[in-house]
This record gives sequence, structure tokens and C-alpha cells, in this order.
Amino acid sequence: MGDGDGTVIIGAGPAGLTAAYELLRHGEPVRVYEADDVVGGISRTVERDGWRFDIGGHRFFTKVSRVEDFWHEILPDEDFLLRPRMSRIYYRGALFDYPLSAGNALRNLGLLEAARCLGSYGRARLRPPKDQSHFEGWVSARFGWRLYSIFFKTYTEKVWGMPADRLQADWAAQRIKNLSLATAMRNALLPRRNRTDVTSLIEEFQYPKHGPGMMWERCAEEVAKRGGTVRTGVWVTEVQRDPAARPDPATCRRSGRCSPTGRTSRRSRWRSPRSTSARRRPTSSGSTRRPA
Repeated sequence: MGDGDGTVIIGAGPAGLTAAYELLRHGEPVRVYEADDVVGGISRTVERDGWRFDIGGHRFFTKVSRVEDFWHEILPDEDFLLRPRMSRIYYRGALFDYPLSAGNALRNLGLLEAARCLGSYGRARLRPPKDQSHFEGWVSARFGWRLYSIFFKTYTEKVWGMPADRLQADWAAQRIKNLSLATAMRNALLPRRNRTDVTSLIEEFQYPKHGPGMMWERCAEEVAKRGGTVRTGVWVTEVQRDPAARPDPATCRRSGRCSPTGRTSRRSRWRSPRSTSARRRPTSSGSTRRPA
């Protein structure tokens, strides 16, 4: 494959590597450029002093058979572990079970605060927010403003680095699918094992035995075996676009600069977000944060 042929993919995270794998499956040559020294993006697993750390929590659960088949095409069944889920929310010095447990939530919130949350939910059901096109309106309509402000608002804004009313509602619908306060309360009072109809209530999930990064490290190996190229430590600093031709679109640098093979009549400068503000840095506590 020549340097000027095929598709250029910026970023060797799950989306980039999956796209490269699928393109190669259909006989299309690809090159993947990754600014970091390891693949996987925020789904990578890093090793330090013999210990493995995930950059954020990632569960492998889907009802889409094609996605499930892809996972097991990359990793054999014996590389997956089935693990029970334990998620908890830390609020005002107490740990709340998630999915909700009636006794745990009542004990931690107290009768007065629980009554306020139920009252807020009742108001939201009677007079739902007019604008439910964003995360804030969508979630507060289903949980009430009080529970939204306690459990959803600050966490979401901290993780994504933007106000909750700027996140689209369809993003919330994908991650809190089929869930509302009424559904959560029914599950807390009448629990059912192995829930899969509500994405946020699943009780067990698949997990690669060496962390989610294992999946994408293996995927990068498969891309290379099939003739693709995955280059790490390469920052894409410029994308060139010419509607009338198809030259090499990317300018990158790695201890220097590699120039495109084709010439273009129009240029648009584009900075890879993963190589600038979107790259996470570890804090002293071992968690991750976005640069200010």
C-alpha cells in the first residue's frame, strides 16, 4: 500500500480502530494515526508497577448482535470474564446503590429529603419542562429537578466539561435508556434478576480479563496483520481538503514533520482534539481530569 492510498483515520480509539478493521474487511487500505503512545483512547488500559488501570469504567454489554459478534471476533471467549456490576454514587458522605435500592436510598437521604425528591418528581410529571431537547430538560422530566441536581447534573458536567443544557437529549436517551424514577422505584421494590431491558439496570457484564485496553490492542494487531498501518505518537496537525481531487489529506509530525504527497487548492487547518485540550491528564489521586 502506497503512502498516498486509502483512507486516513485520525485516532486509534474504539471508533477509529473499528472503522479501520471494517474497511480492511472490505479490501480498503487504511492508515491510522494516534497522538498517544498507546491505542484505545479513553478505553485504554495502562500498566504501572505491574498493575493495570482503566481510564474510566467501561462495561461490555449490548443487545446488538453485530457488535457482540465483533467483540468475540477480536477476542476469543476465554478472554472475556462475566462480572457482577457494583455501581454506587457518593453523595454527602454516603454511598447510594445504583441501581437504586429502596432501603439504602431511604436510609441515606432521610425521610424529609426523600419526600422532597418525590414531590419534585410529581411536579415534573404534572408540569414537565417545555424544552426537553437537551440533557437537563430530558432527565429532570423523568426524575424531577431535585434528583437531577443531586445525582446527574454535577457528575455529567464534570465528566464532559460543559453545561448539561448544552448536551443533546438523544445522548441521555442512549445512556439512561428506558429508565425513569418510576422504573427505578419499581425495580427497587420488586427487584428482578438479570435486567437487560433497561440499559442502566443491568447487573452483570462482560469484561476482557486484562481490561478494555486489551480489546483495542488486539484490534490494532489485527489491523496490522490485514495490511493496515497504525502509527502511535503521531499528531495530526492539519487536514487538507480539495473537492476536485483526492490527495493525501493529513499532515502530521513525529519528531519532525511528514508532508502530504499531493497538493491541494484549498486548505483548512484542523487541530486533532485528542492531541490538545481533549487529552486527559492523571491527577495526584489517580483519577483523570480534563485540562482547564
